[in-house]
Amino acid sequence: MKNKTLTALVLISTSTCIAVTTIDPANQYAYSANTGWINAAGDVTNGVEIGQDFCSGYMYGANIGWIHLGDGTPDNGTAYANNSATDYGVNHDGLGNLTGYAYGANIGWINFEQVYGQPKVDLVTGLLSGYAYGANVGWIDLSGVVTLWSGTGADTDTDGIPDAWEYSHTNSLAILNGGDADGDDMTDYEEYLADTDPFDAGDYLHITDFQISGGTNYVTWPVKTTRQYTLQHAAALSNGMNWATTSAPFIPTSGPDVTEIVPGATETNRFYRVQAEPPL
Repeated sequence: MKNKTLTALVLISTSTCIAVTTIDPANQYAYSANTGWINAAGDVTNGVEIGQDFCSGYMYGANIGWIHLGDGTPDNGTAYANNSATDYGVNHDGLGNLTGYAYGANIGWINFEQVYGQPKVDLVTGLLSGYAYGANVGWIDLSGVVTLWSGTGADTDTDGIPDAWEYSHTNSLAILNGGDADGDDMTDYEEYLADTDPFDAGDYLHITDFQISGGTNYVTWPVKTTRQYTLQHAAALSNGMNWATTSAPFIPTSGPDVTEIVPGATETNRFYRVQAEPPL
C-alpha cells in the first residue's frame, strides 16, 4: 500500500487510510517452537510498525507477554544505538535487513542479526523471512508475518519528509523544509521520494540516456537500491493522456544506473517517464 510517488520530475500523491501497525491482519503471526505463536500486530494500536529506517511497537505471545521492538524515537533520529535501556530497538537499513534488539520483560533481549538469523522484509511483497533469537526462548521464525506498508516515522515539522531522512542528511529539521536546497529544480520532498542527495545538484531522478536499435528502445536513468521504479510510456503528450506501464515495478539490486530494454516499440512517437517511490 503506497501513498507517495515521484514521477521523474512530476510529483503524484494519493491518500490512503492506514492503521497504526503496518502488519497485515491476515498474516500477523511469528512462531517459536518454545513459546508458540507470537502476534506481530499486537492489539493493532500497539502493534509492530516496520519503518523505512527503524521499527517500533510490540509483538505479543500468550506464553511470554509483550516484546518491544523500539519506541520510534532513536536518540540520533535515524537509528537505535542499542547501547542503553532508553535507546534500543530494531533498525531497518532501507534494503530490507533488520538488525538490533527487541526486549520482553518476561524473556529478556531478542537479537535481530544478519549472520545466522538474517531477518529481512521483502520490499516488494512485504513478506518477512529469517529468525530472531532470544537466549530464553530460542529462535523466533518470522516467515509468517507480512507488512502492508513501510512506516515513515515521525515528521515533527510536518513538511512531508520523515525526520529520520532529514537527520540522515543534516543534523537539523530546519534546513530541508520543502524548498530546493541544491537548486536542481527538485524540491527537498521530491529528493526524499527518490532518495537522492538534497545537497547535490547532480543527483536527481531523470532519464539520462535513450537509444533505439530496430524496434527496441533502451532507456537509462540513475537509481537507488532503496527505491522502487516503474517505467511508463505514452504515444503523445497532451492533457488527459494515458500513460501505459512499460515494465513492472522493480527495486534495483545495484546502481548507479539501470537500463530498461523495451522491445516492440513500433510507434512513430513514444514518450517515457520514470516513477520512483519508497518500497511498500
